Amino acid sequence: MQRPIDVAAAGAFALLGLYVAWRLATDIDSSARGALVALAAVLGWLAADFLSGLAHWAGDTWGSTRTPLVGRWFIHPFREHHSDPAAMTRHDFIETNGSSCIAALPLLGVAALLPVDDSAAAFAHALLFFTALGMLVANQCHKWAHVEPSRLGRLVRGAQRLRLVLSPEHHRQHHAPPFDSHYCTASGWMNLPLNATGFFRALEYCIARASGALPRDPRS
Repeated sequence: MQRPIDVAAAGAFALLGLYVAWRLATDIDSSARGALVALAAVLGWLAADFLSGLAHWAGDTWGSTRTPLVGRWFIHPFREHHSDPAAMTRHDFIETNGSSCIAALPLLGVAALLPVDDSAAAFAHALLFFTALGMLVANQCHKWAHVEPSRLGRLVRGAQRLRLVLSPEHHRQHHAPPFDSHYCTASGWMNLPLNATGFFRALEYCIARASGALPRDPRS
């Protein structure tokens, strides 16, 4: 059942993404388009990196594969990844990115409905588009970080060396015990500020105090 949903989500993402990109290319005033798009692309990539880390942290930290609704589709892939990190390198495009398409579709939907009749609305439109695009490729970047370099194209290897996308060296820090840092998987840029500020530990404390649940509960 999951694969047909993932295929449908990928198709919907492609159609809606093309429509939003067309509006971005034609409806925004050309004199402001270059600066708008450049700023939105950088901020969207940062936002996607942060959201990938938030999802990764949630899947690693709370609940179990038996949790109703989200256990099988959301939590299981994260837990499987720690027991067999190379498993995702054997996944095809749909299996790798289908869930990302589902997560990103609401952003594209909002972008498609937004007016672009002033610079603020146009910027929001572009930011939503690039954040959704970043969310789509975040797990692909994660997969590349686990693929043998000899199996990657020169363009991907170059982007990893320049740290434009998640590099294997950076991601290895997440797979070192106790496996509770470096969650972001698009570029990894957000890992430094999130680790330095203790963002996830503070969030865990707040959730544990409010719910009584234990992060990384060994009983789950």
